Amino acid sequence: MVKSIAFGKPDYRTENRTQLWREAVSSPEEGNLEQSPEDRAAELFGRTSDPLAELNEGMQATDVDWFDHYYEKFIANKDIVQESKDDYRLSFDDWKEHMSGTGRHPTLPAESHLDSFIMEKLVSMSGERVRVKLNHVKLVYEWMQRENRLPHPADHNPFYDALDRYESQLKSKEAKDFPKVTIEDIRRVVKSIKHVGERAMTVFQLKTGVRSSELGNVRFPEITLTNHDVMDHYEPLGIGTSDQLDGIENAVYIPPHKVRKGNKRTRPTVIPIDDETRKALVDWLLIRPDNGDDHLFLTQKGKPVDKSSLRYVWEKHWHPEFEYGDEDKYRSIVPHYSRHWMSSWFRAEKDFPEPWVQYLRGDKQGPDIGTRRSAMHRYIHMHYEQVEDSYRRDVFPLGL
Repeated sequence: MVKSIAFGKPDYRTENRTQLWREAVSSPEEGNLEQSPEDRAAELFGRTSDPLAELNEGMQATDVDWFDHYYEKFIANKDIVQESKDDYRLSFDDWKEHMSGTGRHPTLPAESHLDSFIMEKLVSMSGERVRVKLNHVKLVYEWMQRENRLPHPADHNPFYDALDRYESQLKSKEAKDFPKVTIEDIRRVVKSIKHVGERAMTVFQLKTGVRSSELGNVRFPEITLTNHDVMDHYEPLGIGTSDQLDGIENAVYIPPHKVRKGNKRTRPTVIPIDDETRKALVDWLLIRPDNGDDHLFLTQKGKPVDKSSLRYVWEKHWHPEFEYGDEDKYRSIVPHYSRHWMSSWFRAEKDFPEPWVQYLRGDKQGPDIGTRRSAMHRYIHMHYEQVEDSYRRDVFPLGL
């Protein structure tokens, strides 16, 4: 290891320092072989590869959602269409969700946080789309660099390096298609899932097309099932009590991102639950651990499922049969495939009107309908009533 040196204003031209530099870069001592030349240089010159770490405690203490603050200050009144404003909000929510389990303030990312965010997003979206999200988040960081009341250093922007490191992956290019999968393939894989909870999650995601974050966010008040044992047992957790489910049986309510952090749909949605999904859910709920948590799905450790645990479930049952590498024609089947499958089934196989599919996906755009509960209630029920009968009749059967 290079010995520490006291620096004032050092003269790096001296022979001694030149020799130390050469040793630091080219000859790390045993036990330090993984240290990069940049890290060894940083050690020599009293610098660090992660200068934002020391700011973490102070920024956590501010107790401010700086992304919401930036949105209200710069985006909310910007002269752009609402869809573009929503896009900023979704980017900010994605980033905050990613950083939430790292122990780091979301405005103080290290290299590793950016790397993992990029690699995670590249699985389910195009490189161009990931770059847009990064650029949105980068705007907040750059504003904080300019704001002299905030501690973000003007000479360190980790987003620049990340965008450079992944330049080729973040270029605009046509995203790979998922492989051609038949309904027989779907049935075979689903029937092979023996774990009751994993089968319920998979069936629920395939039939409803909800994103992984949305599945993990479903609470008991937002689902109703025609099964007395289940409804009675989970009554203390408020099963089926959401206002949006008034008068509706066998359905799930998915709030929009403005209501539920982590959800990405722009429109609230009530989605029918068909008999097969209801059966899979009942089987799960009759053995689900009772720990007081109101999330519908839990891991084996009793924690709410998240994107990583759902990805594990899908890879466990769909790979290696439907796993593909970078050089292959197709992209691997992952949880996001359920959204693709549901949309394709109803649009291409059953010729659903496009607005119906957009409603089920929660991504229909249109004029605001107001924020009063009654107006929202009528809006959701109007669209639900349009699609319910056709959905129940035409949703793909899994033979469960």
